[in-house]
Amino acid sequence: MAERSTSSEQLDPREVESRIVAFIEGELLPPGSTIQPDDDLLSGEIIDSLGALRLADFVQEEFRFQLDPTEFVVENFQNVAVLTGFVCRTCTS
Repeated sequence: MAERSTSSEQLDPREVESRIVAFIEGELLPPGSTIQPDDDLLSGEIIDSLGALRLADFVQEEFRFQLDPTEFVVENFQNVAVLTGFVCRTCTS
């Protein structure tokens, strides 16, 4: 099982989403590119496999939890909205 943050504070989903979008737009996309929370990240048009690994590293560091290898699946990283829900659930469990 993944090591979870010991923080008892609830994450604000809007803040989580904003930080994830900012990372993707600032680090993984060409300058000036934007994404929407429901854009398919893994279709190959937004981020590639290396980008997915960088995104996984970012969420682990940014939200202070260890991602279990079984959680690094398409269902958790399909889009920003899904990833936001996963991070919020993971960090409060």
